[in-house]
Amino acid sequence: MIQKRLDDITEQVLAALISNGVREGRTIDYKRGLPGSTDADKKEFLADASSFANTATGDLVFGMDEDQGLPTQVTGIQTADLDLEIRRLESILAAGLSPRIRYAIKVVSVANGQVLVMRVERGWTGPHRVIFQGHDKFYGRNSAGKYPLDVNELRTAFTLSGTAIERIRAFRTDRIIALANNETPIPFVEDPKIVLHCIPVDSFASQTQYDILPFYEGPMRLQPMGTTSWDLRLNLEGVLAFGRHQPAHTYTQLYRTGVIEVVNAYALAMKHRGRVVIHSIAYEQNVFKYLPRCFQYLRELGCTAPVAVALSLIKTRGLEMAVDDFDIERGYPINSDTIILPETLVEDLLTPIGKILKPLFDLVWNACGFPSSRNFDSEGNWIDRQ
Repeated sequence: MIQKRLDDITEQVLAALISNGVREGRTIDYKRGLPGSTDADKKEFLADASSFANTATGDLVFGMDEDQGLPTQVTGIQTADLDLEIRRLESILAAGLSPRIRYAIKVVSVANGQVLVMRVERGWTGPHRVIFQGHDKFYGRNSAGKYPLDVNELRTAFTLSGTAIERIRAFRTDRIIALANNETPIPFVEDPKIVLHCIPVDSFASQTQYDILPFYEGPMRLQPMGTTSWDLRLNLEGVLAFGRHQPAHTYTQLYRTGVIEVVNAYALAMKHRGRVVIHSIAYEQNVFKYLPRCFQYLRELGCTAPVAVALSLIKTRGLEMAVDDFDIERGYPINSDTIILPETLVEDLLTPIGKILKPLFDLVWNACGFPSSRNFDSEGNWIDRQ
């Protein structure tokens, strides 16, 4: 729209669309009123929404007059019950598109009533098809607005998501190989490592580059995992935050593409009675507490879901799981040098962290002979042992 977060859209921002002559196109569409109740109105609304999901994140602005694509007046929406209308729109979207799209709604109070802004996110599980009343069509958007996708565009859309996931996995594999060889952006200890990647799918499906300088210069400064004493450095990839102890035990690399790489060699393994063990509480708690910080960084950067969350453990051969602090119990040592856990595709950055991480933690416990992590309850809630 105007590169504003949805929460930041105000009456003044809407007025600026008019004064700046922001024309309808690939990422914005103006509507005087809400969709009507006829089948034709519903199909038009579904086509508009799906065209954003299939092309680029964009906004439907209801309560704005336009003339040949240029906004002319903030008219507001005339309805007795806007909440009821929002539920009606949500019902239309749920029943009329396959697969479902991701969107958010903001109601803005204006002099003439209220404006409804619906932001539809670019989808990577599509393409999204209008299925209402047997319509069965796919739509995209360009500078002139929405249009039906042709055969070649459909072929591209169907392969794009898979291609992005393949590129994410290739990137992750390259990084794990480099880190296993201790090829790090700064001198780093050669101890067992936790590696956490947060990779927005859009980073590998487009040429998006983000402004990373606020994470170096501004109040939203990057912080590595597990330390309160760190330094920052700009590098070719973006911004690097690293622990001050040299060689470093922890760093976080924020890439200009939005990818976040977190490496920590302090919290995973500890020596205990002649053994090197995984301190399950320390390592899981560090990751559990840090992942929300990564999601906050992504939101501040302007990245949107879906995001691939990937956890890997390096230099793990012979490690045993320490249960309840340092109680080894009857587990088994890990028999592989590296554990590369499957990526989890997070569709919403507000997803409970336990729901994302517990299945990954469980797999590490499986590698040590235990059925599941003992640091979570059955609902995926962290068990505070303090």
